[in-house]
This record gives sequence, C-alpha cells and structure tokens, in this order.
Amino acid sequence: MTDRELESRLAAALERTAPDDVEAVLARCGAQTGAVVPLTGQGSGQSGRQKKRWVPLAVAACLVLAVAGGGAGYVHQLNQAVASVVCLDVNPSVELTVNRHETVLSATPANADAVAILDGMDLTGAKVDVAMNAIVGSMLTNGYVDELANSILITVEDDDAQRGAALQQALTAQADAILASYQVNGAILSQTIQNSAQLQQLAADYGISSGKAALIQTIVDGSHGTKTFESLVGLSINELNLLYSALNTAAPAPDGGQEVQTAPVQTTGQANDSAYIGLEAAQQAALAHAGVSAADAAFLEAEYDWDDGRMVYEVEFRAGGVEYEYEIDALTGEVVKYEREGGSVSGLPAVDTGSFIGEEAAKAAALADAGVAEADTTYCAAWLDYDDGWPECYEVEFMADNTRYEYKIALTSAAVLERELERYGPPAGGNTGTGQGGNAGAGSDPGGTAGDIGAQAAQQAALTHAGVAAADAYELKVERDWDDGRLEYEVEFKSAGYEYEYKIDGTSGAVLEFERDWD
Repeated sequence: MTDRELESRLAAALERTAPDDVEAVLARCGAQTGAVVPLTGQGSGQSGRQKKRWVPLAVAACLVLAVAGGGAGYVHQLNQAVASVVCLDVNPSVELTVNRHETVLSATPANADAVAILDGMDLTGAKVDVAMNAIVGSMLTNGYVDELANSILITVEDDDAQRGAALQQALTAQADAILASYQVNGAILSQTIQNSAQLQQLAADYGISSGKAALIQTIVDGSHGTKTFESLVGLSINELNLLYSALNTAAPAPDGGQEVQTAPVQTTGQANDSAYIGLEAAQQAALAHAGVSAADAAFLEAEYDWDDGRMVYEVEFRAGGVEYEYEIDALTGEVVKYEREGGSVSGLPAVDTGSFIGEEAAKAAALADAGVAEADTTYCAAWLDYDDGWPECYEVEFMADNTRYEYKIALTSAAVLERELERYGPPAGGNTGTGQGGNAGAGSDPGGTAGDIGAQAAQQAALTHAGVAAADAYELKVERDWDDGRLEYEVEFKSAGYEYEYKIDGTSGAVLEFERDWD
C-alpha cells in the first residue's frame, strides 16, 4: 500500500467515525517537527465541500506522521534495551551489555587492568562475537592469558534462561577457538546466571564482576563452610578454576533466601598448574615429613586448596594404623600444617599393654578365622587401632587369592570383633574359613558356585521382574561380579522414561536388589 492510499483510507475512516469533530482531532495531533500540513482558513472563499475534502486529508497526514514516528520510536527502544550482560574475566574483567539481536550496547572495564584491554576499542554496535574476539585477543596480546594462566571465565546474565544458555555455549565455543588459534591450551569456565541483588552487592563491595562473584560463591557453597567469600576474592580465575575442579561440586539450592543463587559452572579444558610443585611432589614432601615410605602408605590422596592466603595441597594417607593429614605449600613444598590421628598420643597416661595379645597373635587369629595361611597372602599387616588416644582393638588386613580381608581383633582375647572381605573375582581356592568367634556373626564364606546362569539369563530375570520387554529396553549393561563369595550379575537398562538397576543371584537368578528412578 502506498502512502497516498494509506492517507486516503485514514481520511475516510476519520470522516465516518468523527465527522463533526475534525478540528478537535487535529488539535490533539499536536505539532509535528518538519511536517507542513496546508489548511485553508475560514475566510478563504472556498466552498464548504472543498474545505471538507481537505480537512480529512490533513488529519490523515497528521495520523500517518504520528503512527510512523511512534513505530520508529518503539523499534528504537527495543534495540536499545539490554537483553543480556556478558562478563569476561581473567584478571581484567570486562562487562558487555547486549541487546536481543546480540549487538553490543556498551563495553565497560570492571577494573583497572581492563582499561588497558579496551584501550582504543569502540565496540558499541558490534556483534557480541566480534567483541569477544577483540577482547580475548587483547588479553592474549597483553599477556593476561598464556600457558601458565590459561583460564577464562565467561558469565551470561539473562532472565531468559534458555536464551542465556544458548549465548553462553556460543561464546564458550568461540573463546575456545580463539585460544586454539593462539596455540594456547585454554581452560574455560562458563555459567549462566539471573539478576541477583545479593550478587550485585557482593560484586560492588569487593570491586569484582558479578560473574566472578557467582563463581566464588559456588566454591564457598561447595566447601561446606571451610572457605569464605572474602578469602577467595584476590585469587585469579586460574586459581579459582583449580579450586573448583578440586571441589567438583555445584552450589546447593538457596535455603530460605539466605544463600546467593548460583548456577553450576561448566568447564572445558584443564587449568594449568605448572606454576606449582605438582601433586606427586606434595605427596613426597608429606611422606618424608612423616617418615613413611610410599610403599607403606595406603589411600594416598592429594588435592588443591586455598588456606591462610596461599595455595596448598591437602595430602591424606594412612600408614601403620595412623591417619595423616598434611597441607603442603603449592609453590615451595614447605609443610604448612599437619595432623596425625591414631597411634599413641603424647600427654595421655601410659597404657599398660602387658595384657594385650600383640600384633602377631592378632594376625594369627584373623588368618585362622579366614582359613588362610600367611604364606599364601600377598601382604599381611596388623597394628593397634586407637580412638582418642586410647587403644581400641587390633586391625588386621591381608590379601589372599582375589580377596582382601579386613579384621578387628579384641585386645586381650583374640576374639574376632568385625570382619569384612571383598572379592575381585571368583575364589581361586577353597580357603573360606569357618567364621568362629566374637560378635562377628555367622562368618561362613562358601567358595565356588553350583552353577552360573549366565549374563543372558540374568538380564532376562531383571527384565521380567521390571515387566519390560527386551525390545523396549535400551542402554542395557550386564556385569558379572563377586560379593562376599557370591556370584552376582549387575544389570542396568532404561525404558519408558525410567532407569533400572538390578542385582541378580548368579546361580539361582533371584532378584537380590533393584532400584527404579526417573531417567
């Protein structure tokens, strides 16, 4: 439709709906900048019919201008509205506001380092992917991102969760590609959050971006009270990435509005830790301080932590009935803290051990109960187990055939207090024991099986119990296992929106355990 046709139709409509109020309508149109509407005055000498024909046309022109001007204003307002806020954090923090077309409305440095990153850039009006390329490239050029500090945090704040998540994924993929083009093995943390007054307040109080505030809060929530927000504010994104990877936990849901709502953080790549001594060196430092050889240490673990203003490794291990916990400085290898639990404790009255049976007798009692000769064990160890500094019992551990045995033996009577065994395959021999003594209960451990129903029969037993046809099941898994001397099959499958897990007796086909959960 041409402007002329639109004008004509508006004039006709106006005459039909308000023929006696044309002057009032004109008055309500108001002045239009740059628009001249020719109207003939009352004393022009023109006929009333001619005048009447011109007035509707003038009103129509006024309405066309008003509608066109209002529509353009509305579109302009939409294009200037902030749909998403994107934060890029390394140590420099840059905040971008983006409209619904993913066009940058503003680029703001959140700290002093970011001023240099944005120096000479005018990103207003650029697409957000172009801005991302420019900012990450500047961070790389200025040395804020390299192989030693290779982590970047991308945060999208958007009240439309679906739109925010899509933008988060697109920006993460692009940042990863940019780092690869610079031959940097990058590690990217990304998250989508919604507007939170608490997060904004934390960011303002500590002079950081809302994205970094959300990441720190996630780590604090996952630390179960061992870390505070204030203690982590000064860390770089790479250090926070190492801590988050060590915790490997998502923030819990808010409780009564007291906790800041944070979203699980997605990670790609691995944060570089080559600035530190490494996990293996930290383990060796702890073992050397404890005077324990690696061969004698069990359940050795080490992970990153931040404590008292420094990055440390937490190392935990057990040896000779004693549990050790160490904190090792991640930069120097110095022992920062250590604790030991178990064994004798200084400061307590001496314990008269004259009535104790001794480690060798405890070992013999456990071996006799299991029906195993010490010569047939891979290893065999016994030690006094302490509770709050006082001896409680003897602990005995040994491995024979494919079975690991753990015993607790009374201090003075050689009675079996507890026993536990775990098989890693079918028993290789008939050393099963009779299970006499103590409060251990019936400890018979029959070896061997009367027959094996096979994986197919175990699978069918589980499907039958669940009432699921084989054709309707998918992601089927069947594993053969031994538990306390009994042959079992673990069967897992999915069907009709549910996930099933079964334990089937390997000789009888009986259902021993089962679970059904929503998939």
